Amino acid sequence: MEKIKSARELAMERTADLKDTYQESPGSEYEPYFKASSLLADSFLKKQSTLERVIETISRYPDGARDEATRIFLEKIVAGMELEHCPVVASAFRHYRAAQESKLVDALEELDRKYREEVQELLAQAKDGQYAAQLLEPLHQAGISGSALAGVNLERSPWWQEKLSSLEAGFESQLALLKEQLLSALKNK
Repeated sequence: MEKIKSARELAMERTADLKDTYQESPGSEYEPYFKASSLLADSFLKKQSTLERVIETISRYPDGARDEATRIFLEKIVAGMELEHCPVVASAFRHYRAAQESKLVDALEELDRKYREEVQELLAQAKDGQYAAQLLEPLHQAGISGSALAGVNLERSPWWQEKLSSLEAGFESQLALLKEQLLSALKNK
């Protein structure tokens, strides 16, 4: 009489020769480099690392890992990009993808230029005293007067922070569109 085989035994027989055909997925030996490039992107956006350091680090990666690590780095900095990051992200793209995304990088630099011009204009108006009433109102309400009002620290002023936030909000849709286009261009490589 023949023994009835369990489902486990049948599955083991059918898969016995599969272990010989298993191969690691291509690039899995480079996984540590891909994770490192992701960490490089984080430190780059936090201004803890410079583009020169990123270039030097990625250039030391093995040939098979370099392109993918660069793509991961660029995707991550674009995904995390805010208005303040526009110049450094544009620099990274100019270095790594100058030929492919030059029009998008030009648009990113133009957005940054317009934003900075508007911030400078607001700053000049504040220094000329055009916003003195708005800047001094919280101080008057707190009972501060006299020579203490001679110079207002704009960076610490809630009114100023609100003014800058509203200015940034006007640029967010343009930035979101550029981010989307840059990410799409990286995926279509």
